[in-house]
Amino acid sequence: MVPLASTTEAGSTSGIAALTASAAQRAHELGFPVTAAELYRVALADPGADRAALTLGLATALLDEGRAAEAEKVLNEFVGLRGSAWQLRAGLAALALRKMEAAGAAVAAVKETELTEVDRAWWFFAQALLAGAAGDVKATNKAFEQAQAAAGSDLVRTRFRLEEEWSLLRRSGSGNEAQLAEQRLAMERSAGQALGFLAARGYAANLNALGRKAQAIEVIKQQLLILPRDERQYSDDFRLWLGLIAGAGEGEGRVALSELVATGKDPVRQRMALRLLAQASEKNPARGQLRAELGRLIALVPAHPLQEDFYLYRASLLLGDKSYAAAENDARALLEKFPGSGLKAEALAVLTGAAWEQRRYRLAADSATRAAAAMAAGTRRAELGVLVAEAWFRAQDFRSAADAYAAVLRDPPANLTGVRLSELKFQRVQAEIEAGALDAASTALDGLVREPEFRAEERWKAEWNLARALQARGAGGAAAAFERVERLLGGEVDPGLSADLRARLEWLRARLTLDISPPQPAKTLDYLVILEKTLGGVSPAMGKEIASSAAVVKAQAFFRQKNEAAALEQLRKLRVEFPESEAAVSSYLEEADYYVKQFKLVEAQQLYTKLADDFPKNINAPYALYFAALQAEARGEANLAEANRLIEDLVKRYPESDLIFAARLKQGHLLRKLNQFPQAQQAYEDLVNNFAARPDVVLAQLALALTHNAQAASDPAHQESALALLENLRDRVDAPVDVRVEAGFNLGAVLKQRGEAEKAATVWWRDVVMAFLIEPKMRAQLGSKGPYWIAKTLLEFGALRERQGNLEEAKKAWLLLLKSGLPGAGQATEKLAAYGVPAPAQ
Repeated sequence: MVPLASTTEAGSTSGIAALTASAAQRAHELGFPVTAAELYRVALADPGADRAALTLGLATALLDEGRAAEAEKVLNEFVGLRGSAWQLRAGLAALALRKMEAAGAAVAAVKETELTEVDRAWWFFAQALLAGAAGDVKATNKAFEQAQAAAGSDLVRTRFRLEEEWSLLRRSGSGNEAQLAEQRLAMERSAGQALGFLAARGYAANLNALGRKAQAIEVIKQQLLILPRDERQYSDDFRLWLGLIAGAGEGEGRVALSELVATGKDPVRQRMALRLLAQASEKNPARGQLRAELGRLIALVPAHPLQEDFYLYRASLLLGDKSYAAAENDARALLEKFPGSGLKAEALAVLTGAAWEQRRYRLAADSATRAAAAMAAGTRRAELGVLVAEAWFRAQDFRSAADAYAAVLRDPPANLTGVRLSELKFQRVQAEIEAGALDAASTALDGLVREPEFRAEERWKAEWNLARALQARGAGGAAAAFERVERLLGGEVDPGLSADLRARLEWLRARLTLDISPPQPAKTLDYLVILEKTLGGVSPAMGKEIASSAAVVKAQAFFRQKNEAAALEQLRKLRVEFPESEAAVSSYLEEADYYVKQFKLVEAQQLYTKLADDFPKNINAPYALYFAALQAEARGEANLAEANRLIEDLVKRYPESDLIFAARLKQGHLLRKLNQFPQAQQAYEDLVNNFAARPDVVLAQLALALTHNAQAASDPAHQESALALLENLRDRVDAPVDVRVEAGFNLGAVLKQRGEAEKAATVWWRDVVMAFLIEPKMRAQLGSKGPYWIAKTLLEFGALRERQGNLEEAKKAWLLLLKSGLPGAGQATEKLAAYGVPAPAQ
């Protein structure tokens, strides 16, 4: 019974947080702001989330979605340092809400050196909008150029170009009713010419600014109809503006943007149109329509110039729809067809997300590593490093996980602070523990203790897990664990340590005194007194658990002091005070173990049976029945039927238990002892048929062969079955060597039994002695039973040759047994002495 038996986690929440943040950023960059906002809200629901970074991400997604007022509200509710990143988003929200004075103040408060690369591009963009609002065209154009140059990827550049196009549309529309007639006249005077097309754009923009959207749409549609072939470059501009004015959700705007994506000439505007369509297609039926259209475009021959973009957009849609295989196919197609693509990192991020969602963590780690390598340095790349570490941990490749955590902690992401950073430090130590590198875990933990970001809660959980892992290493490990815990609790205890965890460690210190060599039960009792004093501040449930488990440790200390009466009394008292506790279960096991060692098998069997009856749902209940059966068997032949009944009870009550195979195997052995061979045969055949994939099924096959042979007198067919099984086991290279040796001995015995003495001798000498004793490699693989069966083989071979009058081979067999140091030396020596042959000197 161990309070808080393990604080090992299958990875912390940091991996999920990193994946969610990465998915949100990818959705945002591809033009799915609704999805991005939902992902950010999911991430924010995690109690240990980095609320500052995620809140800023949510605000950015809301701005991109056109929900500036909601973004402003989220920013105003922000708790934390309102640095340059916050000021930038506040400025962008104010610009969208036309609060120009507030926008100017916020943007002016931004310090360029504090911004990430992506934020720096948005800062230039905000300056462009402010300059445009002030009528400074030169400054506006310069700031837009700076924003484009600062954009770190084609996806980000498309976003800025699209925002710039929106800004141009707004600037081109003065909202002046008096200018409409003049603009219309200019458009009509130069109809079908470049000047006329430019005038038409200004006319449509002004109509839109005045709220006369339908008229603006008709103007653009008319221009598309009269465009001459040599002026087709204007069709991309008109279709883009038609989409901006009419909207990408449905109708004329969506048709215009779809045509632009499919047949346009300018890849920049095509990507802008694709982004607008994606932004308007986050929900069905538009989402399904976009997927279908992307499929049609991908299939075009010759390939569309934007095919790689289509693969990425469709892969992202498929991933969001949980169509993982299809998403992976599209991402891989992009990587294979466009190995130098600027979208490579995003395709690998899709593969990462798909693998993670399917719990294929090893693949997720590999894809995330490749994605990070394809990205420019920054927060998102650093977050992928966290995901890599978490993926390796969940894949149970703890060595790789430990190295990945160490890499992240050497240069942690800027937004990795507080609880998340402390959790990752805990995971760094835990990965070393799980990898079995306890010295490395100790070194890492000792180093982290000196870092202020490492919270007391994570530090002491790591100490507990390390001590428990050391304890499992035997007396030497227990001594190291005791030294560490003694050092922790012997000095000034960290005030940040919770009462619950302090009590657990006090319990562990007391328990370790019994595991060290030599055990120190007197010190155990002293530490239990100290433990009792710490329970006052512990939560009621934990206090009860620790107090009950401490009572078991106290009984164990009494046993070590040879004070059996006090130990037994302590165990019985425990069951009265904590009748439903896990410790009560442990008390039955402790007391039964004591009786077994005293050969009081009846008392031990009674306790095991009572445990199973009183705690039928406990994990130890089937084991208690199994042990009860073993005690009944050990009590002699008169109790074999009782032992069989207990095994049958176990199988019926716990059909899903891991013990079923061992229990049925034992039942077969019991039935053989009861001479109930048909029933034993049935038990073994059930095991062979139902557990064929288990490596130890060979034990059932061997027992089945012996059961067949025992029935051979009444039915010769049984002997044939026995021979077939034994020959198979003898030759199975995947079977344990000891099983093969025993099968070889019994094969010879069956052959001898049916009068084929020379075949028996051949099997014994060639297939057992030569194969597993003389052959050094095979001899080295012998287990605990193998030497016994080889010795039995040599004795039987010698006896056979003796009866045949071949004394030289008989003596050779007996001498080999002695020289090999096998069991049965007394018998071999006696046989040799009868023929005047002295035993060889040892």
